[in-house]
Amino acid sequence: MGPSLTGTLGRVRLRPLAAEDADAVVRWRNEPSVAQQMFSPPPVSREAHLRWFERARVGGDREEFIILWRASGAEAAVGTIGLSHIEPQHGRAEYGILIGDPSARGQGVARAASELLLDYAFGPRGLERVYLQAFADNAAALQLYVRLGFVREGVLRRHARRDGEPRDVVVMGILKDEWLGRARERTDDEA
Repeated sequence: MGPSLTGTLGRVRLRPLAAEDADAVVRWRNEPSVAQQMFSPPPVSREAHLRWFERARVGGDREEFIILWRASGAEAAVGTIGLSHIEPQHGRAEYGILIGDPSARGQGVARAASELLLDYAFGPRGLERVYLQAFADNAAALQLYVRLGFVREGVLRRHARRDGEPRDVVVMGILKDEWLGRARERTDDEA
């Protein structure tokens, strides 16, 4: 499903999602604080996840990764990140991230993993645009996306239901030249 990607002084690494990750992914997706921000409702079963994984594996329009984090000592799987709806003819894909392990939240893991994925998307993957959708009330996620350089492009009003209620969904995007400009700034800051 994609290459392994490493960065942030080796503290964060992305490796392709594997069938063996099913138990962790199902546990994370069924965690209430995570599930409330997902567009597909829980509960997610191991069998349903494995069916999804097989379709994703052969479909060719997505690359999914496990986020590995080395906090102190051993490396641990803490979430997933990926590109879906990859359309090479248009040079675009949709970004998605899930930090399932609560101890990894607020530690810069999501930002580091996102930077690795975006470097890959706009480098070796050759995309021109990466976009995302998020519930309008997911302030922490929206703040991360702005820090990464995503631009708010609009709001899909009452676009998705959560807990039976219609919710607004924010659409954001980042272009290759915008990301590469930010990457140059990061490199200059490190020099």
